[in-house]
Amino acid sequence: MPAPRRSAPAVPPAALSSIAALFDTAVADHKTSGVTWAIIGGHGHEQEVLGHGAAGHRELTGGAPAEGTGPMDRATVSRIASMTKSFTAATLLALRDEGRLHLDDPISAHVPEAAGAFELAADEREPTLRQLLTMSAGLVTDNPWGDRQEAMTREEFAATLRGGLGHVHRSGTGFEYSNTSYALLGRVIDEVTGGDYRAEIRRRFLEPLGLGATGWSAQEIDTAHLATGHRLADRTDATRFEPVPLDSPGVYGAMAGLFSTVDDVARWVRFLAAADAADAAEREAGPLATASRREMQQLHRHHPLAALPVDPDDPSRTSPGFDRVRGYGFGLVVEHFPDLGEVISHSGGYPGYGSFMVWHRDSGVGVVALANSKYAPATTLSMQALRLLQREVPGLLERRAPEAAPRTREAGEAALAWLVGGEDAVADAWFADNMDLDVPRPERRRRLEAALVAAGLDAAVLADLRVEQAQVLSRARLRWTVPGRGEGALSLRIELLMDPRRGALLQSLDTTTVAGGQAKA
Repeated sequence: MPAPRRSAPAVPPAALSSIAALFDTAVADHKTSGVTWAIIGGHGHEQEVLGHGAAGHRELTGGAPAEGTGPMDRATVSRIASMTKSFTAATLLALRDEGRLHLDDPISAHVPEAAGAFELAADEREPTLRQLLTMSAGLVTDNPWGDRQEAMTREEFAATLRGGLGHVHRSGTGFEYSNTSYALLGRVIDEVTGGDYRAEIRRRFLEPLGLGATGWSAQEIDTAHLATGHRLADRTDATRFEPVPLDSPGVYGAMAGLFSTVDDVARWVRFLAAADAADAAEREAGPLATASRREMQQLHRHHPLAALPVDPDDPSRTSPGFDRVRGYGFGLVVEHFPDLGEVISHSGGYPGYGSFMVWHRDSGVGVVALANSKYAPATTLSMQALRLLQREVPGLLERRAPEAAPRTREAGEAALAWLVGGEDAVADAWFADNMDLDVPRPERRRRLEAALVAAGLDAAVLADLRVEQAQVLSRARLRWTVPGRGEGALSLRIELLMDPRRGALLQSLDTTTVAGGQAKA
Protein backbone atom coordinates (compact mmCIF):
# COMPACT_ATOMS: atom_id res chain seq x y z
CA MET A 1 0.00 0.00 0.00
CA PRO A 2 1.63 3.33 -1.05
CA ALA A 3 2.06 5.99 1.59
CA PRO A 4 -0.53 8.78 1.50
CA ARG A 5 0.43 11.94 -0.28
CA ARG A 6 1.34 14.89 1.89
CA SER A 7 -1.52 17.34 2.14
CA ALA A 8 -1.60 20.37 -0.13
CA PRO A 9 -4.02 23.29 -0.36
CA ALA A 10 -7.28 22.85 -2.22
CA VAL A 11 -8.39 25.42 -4.78
CA PRO A 12 -11.14 27.58 -3.26
CA PRO A 13 -14.30 28.32 -5.25
CA ALA A 14 -13.36 31.99 -5.65
CA ALA A 15 -10.12 31.07 -7.44
CA LEU A 16 -11.93 28.58 -9.69
CA SER A 17 -14.49 31.28 -10.54
CA SER A 18 -11.70 33.69 -11.49
CA ILE A 19 -10.10 31.05 -13.71
CA ALA A 20 -13.45 30.21 -15.31
CA ALA A 21 -13.90 33.89 -16.11
CA LEU A 22 -10.64 33.89 -18.09
CA PHE A 23 -11.83 31.10 -20.37
CA ASP A 24 -15.42 32.36 -20.56
CA THR A 25 -14.17 35.76 -21.70
CA ALA A 26 -12.02 34.19 -24.43
CA VAL A 27 -15.12 32.54 -25.87
CA ALA A 28 -17.29 35.65 -25.43
CA ASP A 29 -14.66 37.71 -27.26
CA HIS A 30 -14.57 35.14 -30.09
CA LYS A 31 -10.94 34.18 -29.45
CA THR A 32 -12.02 30.52 -29.65
CA SER A 33 -15.23 28.71 -30.48
CA GLY A 34 -14.94 26.52 -27.40
CA VAL A 35 -12.56 25.38 -24.68
CA THR A 36 -12.41 22.83 -21.89
CA TRP A 37 -9.91 23.18 -19.06
CA ALA A 38 -8.77 21.61 -15.81
CA ILE A 39 -6.51 22.36 -12.85
CA ILE A 40 -4.20 19.38 -12.33
CA GLY A 41 -3.51 18.14 -8.80
CA GLY A 42 0.09 18.32 -7.66
CA HIS A 43 2.44 16.11 -5.66
CA GLY A 44 0.51 16.73 -2.47
CA HIS A 45 -2.96 15.98 -3.87
CA GLU A 46 -4.87 12.73 -4.09
CA GLN A 47 -7.15 14.22 -6.76
CA GLU A 48 -6.01 14.21 -10.36
CA VAL A 49 -8.18 17.25 -11.12
CA LEU A 50 -8.72 20.05 -8.59
CA GLY A 51 -11.24 21.92 -10.69
CA HIS A 52 -12.49 22.10 -14.25
CA GLY A 53 -14.71 24.04 -16.55
CA ALA A 54 -15.69 24.64 -20.14
CA ALA A 55 -17.09 27.35 -22.37
CA GLY A 56 -18.44 27.56 -25.88
CA HIS A 57 -19.60 24.80 -28.20
CA ARG A 58 -18.22 21.70 -29.88
CA GLU A 59 -19.21 22.90 -33.32
CA LEU A 60 -20.40 26.20 -34.78
CA THR A 61 -22.05 26.72 -38.12
CA GLY A 62 -22.66 30.27 -39.23
CA GLY A 63 -21.82 31.48 -35.75
CA ALA A 64 -24.43 29.29 -34.01
CA PRO A 65 -24.22 25.85 -32.39
CA ALA A 66 -24.49 23.18 -35.08
CA GLU A 67 -27.50 20.91 -34.99
CA GLY A 68 -26.94 17.75 -32.96
CA THR A 69 -23.86 19.02 -31.11
CA GLY A 70 -23.61 20.14 -27.53
CA PRO A 71 -21.58 22.56 -25.44
CA MET A 72 -17.96 21.91 -24.53
CA ASP A 73 -17.70 19.94 -21.29
CA ARG A 74 -15.34 17.82 -19.24
CA ALA A 75 -15.93 14.75 -21.44
CA THR A 76 -15.19 16.61 -24.68
CA VAL A 77 -12.55 14.95 -26.87
CA SER A 78 -10.24 17.33 -28.71
CA ARG A 79 -6.99 17.31 -30.66
CA ILE A 80 -3.98 17.72 -28.41
CA ALA A 81 -1.77 18.27 -31.47
CA SER A 82 1.93 18.72 -30.63
CA MET A 83 1.43 17.65 -27.04
CA THR A 84 1.63 14.23 -28.79
CA LYS A 85 5.39 14.75 -29.02
CA SER A 86 5.76 13.93 -25.33
CA PHE A 87 4.29 10.46 -25.96
CA THR A 88 6.62 9.88 -28.91
CA ALA A 89 9.63 11.00 -26.86
CA ALA A 90 8.61 8.79 -23.92
CA THR A 91 8.41 5.79 -26.25
CA LEU A 92 11.91 6.47 -27.62
CA LEU A 93 13.26 6.58 -24.08
CA ALA A 94 11.49 3.34 -23.17
CA LEU A 95 13.11 1.64 -26.16
CA ARG A 96 16.44 3.14 -25.12
CA ASP A 97 15.99 1.81 -21.58
CA GLU A 98 15.46 -1.67 -23.04
CA GLY A 99 18.70 -1.41 -25.02
CA ARG A 100 16.95 -1.46 -28.39
CA LEU A 101 18.42 1.86 -29.53
CA HIS A 102 20.84 4.56 -28.39
CA LEU A 103 19.99 8.24 -28.41
CA ASP A 104 23.28 9.01 -30.14
CA ASP A 105 22.53 6.66 -33.03
CA PRO A 106 22.37 8.42 -36.42
CA ILE A 107 18.84 8.45 -37.76
CA SER A 108 19.66 6.25 -40.76
CA ALA A 109 20.76 3.45 -38.41
CA HIS A 110 17.06 2.87 -37.84
CA VAL A 111 15.39 4.55 -40.83
CA PRO A 112 17.51 3.58 -43.86
CA GLU A 113 15.67 5.89 -46.24
CA ALA A 114 16.96 8.85 -44.18
CA ALA A 115 20.52 8.20 -45.40
CA GLY A 116 21.50 11.09 -47.64
CA ALA A 117 18.40 13.13 -46.75
CA PHE A 118 20.36 15.82 -44.86
CA GLU A 119 22.50 18.59 -46.30
CA LEU A 120 25.78 17.89 -44.52
CA ALA A 121 29.15 19.60 -44.70
CA ALA A 122 32.11 17.38 -45.54
CA ASP A 123 33.05 16.93 -41.88
CA GLU A 124 29.49 16.92 -40.49
CA ARG A 125 27.77 13.88 -39.06
CA GLU A 126 24.17 12.88 -39.72
CA PRO A 127 21.70 14.04 -37.04
CA THR A 128 21.22 11.68 -34.12
CA LEU A 129 18.02 10.62 -32.37
CA ARG A 130 18.99 12.92 -29.50
CA GLN A 131 19.25 15.91 -31.83
CA LEU A 132 15.88 15.12 -33.38
CA LEU A 133 14.33 14.80 -29.90
CA THR A 134 15.72 18.19 -28.82
CA MET A 135 14.90 20.13 -32.03
CA SER A 136 18.58 20.64 -32.75
CA ALA A 137 18.98 18.64 -35.97
CA GLY A 138 18.99 21.87 -38.01
CA LEU A 139 15.76 21.20 -39.93
CA VAL A 140 13.48 24.04 -41.00
CA THR A 141 10.57 25.12 -38.78
CA ASP A 142 7.60 23.57 -40.56
CA ASN A 143 4.41 24.28 -38.64
CA PRO A 144 2.14 25.43 -41.52
CA TRP A 145 3.42 22.76 -43.91
CA GLY A 146 3.83 19.97 -41.36
CA ASP A 147 0.33 20.49 -40.00
CA ARG A 148 -1.05 19.39 -43.37
CA GLN A 149 1.07 16.23 -43.71
CA GLU A 150 -0.54 14.02 -41.04
CA ALA A 151 -1.90 11.47 -43.51
CA MET A 152 1.42 11.03 -45.37
CA THR A 153 2.18 7.33 -45.85
CA ARG A 154 5.52 5.65 -45.17
CA GLU A 155 6.09 5.38 -48.91
CA GLU A 156 5.38 9.06 -49.47
CA PHE A 157 7.61 9.98 -46.54
CA ALA A 158 10.44 7.84 -47.96
CA ALA A 159 10.07 9.70 -51.26
CA THR A 160 10.22 13.03 -49.40
CA LEU A 161 13.44 11.96 -47.71
CA ARG A 162 14.95 10.81 -51.01
CA GLY A 163 14.24 14.30 -52.34
CA GLY A 164 16.33 15.73 -49.48
CA LEU A 165 15.67 18.03 -46.54
CA GLY A 166 16.81 21.63 -46.15
CA HIS A 167 18.46 23.11 -43.08
CA VAL A 168 18.74 26.41 -41.23
CA HIS A 169 21.75 25.61 -39.08
CA ARG A 170 24.30 22.87 -38.75
CA SER A 171 23.19 19.85 -36.78
CA GLY A 172 23.67 20.23 -33.05
CA THR A 173 24.35 23.98 -33.14
CA GLY A 174 20.97 25.58 -32.41
CA PHE A 175 17.23 25.25 -31.84
CA GLU A 176 14.62 25.14 -34.57
CA TYR A 177 11.16 23.68 -33.95
CA SER A 178 10.68 20.78 -36.36
CA ASN A 179 7.66 18.53 -36.86
CA THR A 180 9.58 16.51 -39.42
CA SER A 181 12.04 15.58 -36.67
CA TYR A 182 9.24 13.85 -34.75
CA ALA A 183 7.86 12.22 -37.90
CA LEU A 184 11.32 10.67 -38.27
CA LEU A 185 11.23 9.53 -34.64
CA GLY A 186 7.86 7.91 -35.25
CA ARG A 187 9.47 5.96 -38.09
CA VAL A 188 12.25 4.91 -35.70
CA ILE A 189 9.60 3.42 -33.40
CA ASP A 190 8.07 1.60 -36.40
CA GLU A 191 11.37 0.10 -37.46
CA VAL A 192 12.70 -0.83 -34.02
CA THR A 193 9.46 -2.51 -32.94
CA GLY A 194 8.59 -4.00 -36.31
CA GLY A 195 5.14 -2.46 -36.00
CA ASP A 196 3.55 0.95 -35.85
CA TYR A 197 4.27 3.91 -33.53
CA ARG A 198 0.55 4.35 -32.79
CA ALA A 199 0.13 0.78 -31.59
CA GLU A 200 3.36 1.02 -29.58
CA ILE A 201 2.33 4.24 -27.81
CA ARG A 202 -1.10 2.75 -27.11
CA ARG A 203 0.44 -0.45 -25.69
CA ARG A 204 3.10 1.28 -23.62
CA PHE A 205 1.25 4.30 -22.25
CA LEU A 206 -2.41 4.75 -23.18
CA GLU A 207 -3.56 1.36 -21.91
CA PRO A 208 -1.35 1.01 -18.80
CA LEU A 209 -2.20 4.53 -17.60
CA GLY A 210 -5.89 4.12 -18.27
CA LEU A 211 -6.08 6.88 -20.89
CA GLY A 212 -9.25 5.38 -22.30
CA ALA A 213 -10.52 8.53 -24.02
CA THR A 214 -7.24 9.07 -25.90
CA GLY A 215 -6.66 7.78 -29.44
CA TRP A 216 -5.45 8.44 -32.94
CA SER A 217 -8.58 8.44 -35.11
CA ALA A 218 -12.35 8.58 -35.19
CA GLN A 219 -12.35 4.78 -34.87
CA GLU A 220 -10.54 4.95 -31.50
CA ILE A 221 -12.32 7.82 -29.77
CA ASP A 222 -15.85 8.65 -28.68
CA THR A 223 -16.99 10.75 -31.61
CA ALA A 224 -20.21 11.60 -29.78
CA HIS A 225 -18.06 13.84 -27.59
CA LEU A 226 -15.68 15.04 -30.32
CA ALA A 227 -15.07 18.77 -30.64
CA THR A 228 -15.03 19.84 -34.26
CA GLY A 229 -12.03 21.94 -35.22
CA HIS A 230 -12.54 25.41 -36.67
CA ARG A 231 -10.44 27.69 -38.82
CA LEU A 232 -10.53 31.45 -38.31
CA ALA A 233 -12.04 33.33 -41.21
CA ASP A 234 -11.48 37.05 -41.80
CA ARG A 235 -14.34 38.17 -39.57
CA THR A 236 -14.51 39.19 -35.91
CA ASP A 237 -17.82 37.79 -34.70
CA ALA A 238 -18.83 34.15 -34.08
CA THR A 239 -19.22 33.55 -37.83
CA ARG A 240 -15.42 33.58 -38.10
CA PHE A 241 -15.34 29.95 -36.90
CA GLU A 242 -15.61 27.60 -39.87
CA PRO A 243 -15.48 23.80 -39.34
CA VAL A 244 -12.53 21.93 -40.84
CA PRO A 245 -12.44 18.21 -41.74
CA LEU A 246 -10.26 15.70 -39.90
CA ASP A 247 -7.16 14.15 -41.46
CA SER A 248 -6.39 10.46 -41.33
CA PRO A 249 -3.42 9.36 -39.21
CA GLY A 250 -0.16 8.74 -41.05
CA VAL A 251 3.57 9.26 -40.56
CA TYR A 252 3.25 12.83 -39.29
CA GLY A 253 0.80 11.76 -36.60
CA ALA A 254 3.84 11.00 -34.41
CA MET A 255 4.25 14.74 -33.99
CA ALA A 256 0.61 15.77 -33.47
CA GLY A 257 -1.91 13.00 -34.04
CA LEU A 258 -3.53 12.29 -30.67
CA PHE A 259 -7.03 13.18 -29.48
CA SER A 260 -7.73 13.34 -25.74
CA THR A 261 -9.69 14.88 -22.87
CA VAL A 262 -8.61 17.13 -20.01
CA ASP A 263 -8.89 14.20 -17.58
CA ASP A 264 -6.63 11.95 -19.63
CA VAL A 265 -4.09 14.73 -20.14
CA ALA A 266 -4.18 15.45 -16.40
CA ARG A 267 -3.32 11.80 -15.71
CA TRP A 268 -0.46 11.93 -18.24
CA VAL A 269 0.88 15.13 -16.68
CA ARG A 270 0.75 13.62 -13.18
CA PHE A 271 2.64 10.57 -14.40
CA LEU A 272 5.39 12.75 -15.87
CA ALA A 273 5.44 15.26 -13.02
CA ALA A 274 5.72 12.54 -10.35
CA ALA A 275 9.35 12.04 -11.40
CA ASP A 276 10.15 15.27 -9.54
CA ALA A 277 8.07 14.57 -6.44
CA ALA A 278 10.03 15.09 -3.23
CA ASP A 279 8.71 11.94 -1.55
CA ALA A 280 9.67 8.55 -2.93
CA ALA A 281 6.11 7.30 -2.35
CA GLU A 282 4.86 9.87 -4.85
CA ARG A 283 7.29 8.80 -7.59
CA GLU A 284 4.95 6.00 -8.49
CA ALA A 285 6.13 3.18 -10.70
CA GLY A 286 4.76 3.08 -14.21
CA PRO A 287 5.49 2.32 -17.84
CA LEU A 288 8.58 4.57 -17.95
CA ALA A 289 11.37 4.73 -15.40
CA THR A 290 11.43 7.72 -13.06
CA ALA A 291 14.93 8.66 -14.24
CA SER A 292 13.81 8.69 -17.88
CA ARG A 293 10.75 10.82 -17.10
CA ARG A 294 13.01 13.22 -15.25
CA GLU A 295 15.38 13.21 -18.25
CA MET A 296 12.52 14.30 -20.53
CA GLN A 297 12.03 17.38 -18.35
CA GLN A 298 15.58 18.75 -18.46
CA LEU A 299 16.65 21.65 -20.65
CA HIS A 300 18.71 19.88 -23.32
CA ARG A 301 18.70 22.65 -25.95
CA HIS A 302 18.45 26.34 -25.17
CA HIS A 303 15.75 28.20 -27.08
CA PRO A 304 16.89 31.82 -27.60
CA LEU A 305 14.30 34.46 -26.77
CA ALA A 306 14.09 38.12 -27.70
CA ALA A 307 15.39 40.53 -25.10
CA LEU A 308 12.97 42.70 -23.18
CA PRO A 309 12.45 46.13 -24.77
CA VAL A 310 14.58 49.08 -23.83
CA ASP A 311 12.95 51.74 -21.65
CA PRO A 312 11.21 54.02 -24.22
CA ASP A 313 11.78 57.01 -21.94
CA ASP A 314 15.53 56.42 -21.91
CA PRO A 315 16.70 54.96 -25.25
CA SER A 316 20.32 55.17 -24.10
CA ARG A 317 19.74 52.31 -21.67
CA THR A 318 20.32 48.70 -22.62
CA SER A 319 17.67 45.99 -22.37
CA PRO A 320 17.01 44.83 -18.79
CA GLY A 321 17.48 41.24 -19.97
CA PHE A 322 15.04 38.39 -20.53
CA ASP A 323 11.76 37.48 -18.88
CA ARG A 324 12.72 33.79 -18.59
CA VAL A 325 15.09 31.04 -19.62
CA ARG A 326 13.53 28.66 -22.14
CA GLY A 327 14.63 25.45 -23.78
CA TYR A 328 13.56 22.09 -25.13
CA GLY A 329 13.84 18.78 -23.36
CA PHE A 330 12.64 15.53 -24.90
CA GLY A 331 9.17 16.29 -26.26
CA LEU A 332 8.65 18.96 -23.59
CA VAL A 333 9.46 22.64 -23.07
CA VAL A 334 11.36 23.70 -19.93
CA GLU A 335 11.15 27.30 -18.71
CA HIS A 336 12.42 29.15 -15.65
CA PHE A 337 10.43 32.26 -14.68
CA PRO A 338 11.49 34.73 -11.97
CA ASP A 339 8.05 34.51 -10.32
CA LEU A 340 7.05 30.88 -10.85
CA GLY A 341 10.35 29.06 -10.89
CA GLU A 342 10.57 26.11 -13.28
CA VAL A 343 7.56 25.02 -15.31
CA ILE A 344 7.27 22.20 -17.84
CA SER A 345 4.88 22.45 -20.75
CA HIS A 346 3.98 21.80 -24.34
CA SER A 347 1.53 23.56 -26.59
CA GLY A 348 -0.39 22.14 -29.50
CA GLY A 349 -1.54 23.93 -32.62
CA TYR A 350 -3.23 22.20 -35.52
CA PRO A 351 -5.75 23.02 -38.24
CA GLY A 352 -8.84 23.69 -36.16
CA TYR A 353 -7.36 23.21 -32.68
CA GLY A 354 -5.18 24.78 -29.99
CA SER A 355 -4.05 23.17 -26.73
CA PHE A 356 -1.63 23.54 -23.85
CA MET A 357 -0.47 21.55 -20.83
CA VAL A 358 1.77 23.07 -18.17
CA TRP A 359 2.87 22.16 -14.68
CA HIS A 360 4.95 23.67 -11.91
CA ARG A 361 7.96 21.44 -11.29
CA ASP A 362 8.24 21.87 -7.51
CA SER A 363 4.57 21.44 -6.64
CA GLY A 364 3.35 19.39 -9.61
CA VAL A 365 0.26 21.61 -9.91
CA GLY A 366 -0.71 22.25 -13.51
CA VAL A 367 -3.27 23.43 -16.04
CA VAL A 368 -4.53 21.88 -19.26
CA ALA A 369 -6.68 23.63 -21.85
CA LEU A 370 -8.08 22.11 -25.05
CA ALA A 371 -9.73 24.44 -27.56
CA ASN A 372 -11.39 23.76 -30.89
CA SER A 373 -10.18 26.63 -33.03
CA LYS A 374 -6.85 27.37 -34.65
CA TYR A 375 -4.62 29.83 -32.80
CA ALA A 376 -6.83 29.61 -29.71
CA PRO A 377 -5.03 31.35 -26.82
CA ALA A 378 -4.70 28.13 -24.79
CA THR A 379 -1.12 28.95 -23.77
CA THR A 380 -1.87 32.49 -22.62
CA LEU A 381 -5.00 31.46 -20.72
CA SER A 382 -3.28 28.53 -19.00
CA MET A 383 -0.33 30.63 -17.87
CA GLN A 384 -2.72 33.30 -16.58
CA ALA A 385 -4.56 30.59 -14.66
CA LEU A 386 -1.30 29.23 -13.20
CA ARG A 387 -0.27 32.69 -12.00
CA LEU A 388 -3.73 33.31 -10.61
CA LEU A 389 -3.38 30.13 -8.55
CA GLN A 390 -0.01 31.32 -7.30
CA ARG A 391 -1.49 34.67 -6.19
CA GLU A 392 -4.79 33.49 -4.74
CA VAL A 393 -3.95 30.12 -3.18
CA PRO A 394 -0.98 30.53 -0.82
CA GLY A 395 1.22 27.46 -0.66
CA LEU A 396 -0.30 25.76 -3.71
CA LEU A 397 2.63 26.45 -6.04
CA GLU A 398 5.18 26.16 -3.28
CA ARG A 399 8.83 26.46 -4.28
CA ARG A 400 10.67 23.47 -2.88
CA ALA A 401 13.80 24.28 -0.89
CA PRO A 402 16.77 21.92 -1.24
CA GLU A 403 17.48 19.52 1.61
CA ALA A 404 20.95 19.06 3.06
CA ALA A 405 22.43 15.57 2.98
CA PRO A 406 22.78 13.90 6.41
CA ARG A 407 26.56 14.06 6.04
CA THR A 408 26.34 17.82 5.39
CA ARG A 409 24.29 18.35 8.54
CA GLU A 410 26.79 16.35 10.55
CA ALA A 411 29.62 18.44 9.10
CA GLY A 412 27.64 21.58 9.95
CA GLU A 413 27.61 20.59 13.62
CA ALA A 414 31.37 20.04 13.49
CA ALA A 415 31.99 23.34 11.68
CA LEU A 416 30.04 25.30 14.30
CA ALA A 417 31.95 23.50 17.05
CA TRP A 418 35.27 24.44 15.45
CA LEU A 419 34.21 28.08 15.02
CA VAL A 420 33.35 28.23 18.73
CA GLY A 421 36.31 26.33 20.16
CA GLY A 422 38.94 26.11 17.44
CA GLU A 423 39.91 22.58 18.50
CA ASP A 424 42.41 20.86 16.22
CA ALA A 425 40.80 17.49 16.84
CA VAL A 426 37.59 18.71 15.18
CA ALA A 427 39.49 20.17 12.25
CA ASP A 428 41.58 17.03 11.88
CA ALA A 429 38.40 14.96 11.64
CA TRP A 430 36.41 17.20 9.31
CA PHE A 431 38.76 19.40 7.24
CA ALA A 432 39.53 18.01 3.78
CA ASP A 433 43.20 18.01 2.76
CA ASN A 434 42.85 21.27 0.79
CA MET A 435 41.58 23.32 3.73
CA ASP A 436 44.88 24.04 5.54
CA LEU A 437 46.66 24.43 2.20
CA ASP A 438 44.15 27.07 1.10
CA VAL A 439 43.93 28.98 4.39
CA PRO A 440 46.04 27.95 7.43
CA ARG A 441 44.02 27.48 10.61
CA PRO A 442 45.48 30.52 12.45
CA GLU A 443 44.56 32.75 9.52
CA ARG A 444 41.11 31.19 9.38
CA ARG A 445 40.63 32.19 13.04
CA ARG A 446 41.83 35.74 12.32
CA ARG A 447 39.36 36.06 9.46
CA LEU A 448 36.55 34.96 11.76
CA GLU A 449 37.57 37.50 14.43
CA ALA A 450 37.78 40.31 11.87
CA ALA A 451 34.33 39.48 10.52
CA LEU A 452 32.87 39.48 14.05
CA VAL A 453 34.39 42.92 14.76
CA ALA A 454 33.14 44.31 11.45
CA ALA A 455 29.63 43.14 12.28
CA GLY A 456 29.77 44.50 15.83
CA LEU A 457 29.36 41.02 17.30
CA ASP A 458 31.25 39.03 19.89
CA ALA A 459 32.19 35.38 19.71
CA ALA A 460 29.36 34.42 22.06
CA VAL A 461 26.87 34.58 19.18
CA LEU A 462 28.54 31.55 17.60
CA ALA A 463 27.52 29.32 20.48
CA ASP A 464 23.85 30.07 19.75
CA LEU A 465 23.98 28.91 16.14
CA ARG A 466 22.37 25.60 15.17
CA VAL A 467 22.43 23.54 11.99
CA GLU A 468 18.63 23.83 11.79
CA GLN A 469 19.01 27.61 11.40
CA ALA A 470 21.18 27.33 8.30
CA GLN A 471 19.95 28.21 4.84
CA VAL A 472 20.32 25.10 2.70
CA LEU A 473 21.85 26.09 -0.62
CA SER A 474 22.24 22.50 -1.85
CA ARG A 475 22.70 19.01 -0.48
CA ALA A 476 26.34 19.93 0.07
CA ARG A 477 26.24 23.64 1.01
CA LEU A 478 24.96 25.49 4.11
CA ARG A 479 24.88 29.19 5.00
CA TRP A 480 24.25 31.12 8.22
CA THR A 481 23.66 34.88 8.23
CA VAL A 482 23.81 36.65 11.62
CA PRO A 483 22.56 40.27 11.71
CA GLY A 484 25.12 42.75 12.99
CA ARG A 485 24.55 45.19 15.81
CA GLY A 486 23.86 48.85 15.21
CA GLU A 487 22.12 50.81 12.48
CA GLY A 488 23.48 49.95 9.04
CA ALA A 489 25.75 47.28 10.53
CA LEU A 490 27.18 44.53 8.38
CA SER A 491 26.01 40.95 8.95
CA LEU A 492 28.19 37.96 9.64
CA ARG A 493 27.98 35.22 7.01
CA ILE A 494 29.27 31.68 7.50
CA GLU A 495 29.20 29.26 4.58
CA LEU A 496 30.43 25.70 4.19
CA LEU A 497 30.78 23.36 1.24
CA MET A 498 31.43 19.63 1.30
CA ASP A 499 33.88 17.86 -1.00
CA PRO A 500 32.59 15.49 -3.72
CA ARG A 501 33.29 12.17 -2.00
CA ARG A 502 30.55 10.00 -0.51
CA GLY A 503 32.28 10.25 2.87
CA ALA A 504 32.57 14.00 2.32
CA LEU A 505 34.64 16.41 4.40
CA LEU A 506 34.65 20.21 4.48
CA GLN A 507 36.36 21.66 1.42
CA SER A 508 35.55 25.26 2.40
CA LEU A 509 34.43 27.11 5.53
CA ASP A 510 34.26 30.85 4.90
CA THR A 511 33.46 33.67 7.33
CA THR A 512 32.74 37.08 5.79
CA THR A 513 30.53 40.10 6.29
CA VAL A 514 27.71 41.09 3.97
CA ALA A 515 25.74 44.26 3.27
CA GLY A 516 22.94 44.48 0.78
CA GLY A 517 23.51 40.85 -0.08
CA GLN A 518 27.12 41.39 -1.19
CA ALA A 519 30.01 39.77 0.62
CA LYS A 520 32.84 41.96 1.96
CA ALA A 521 36.31 40.47 2.16
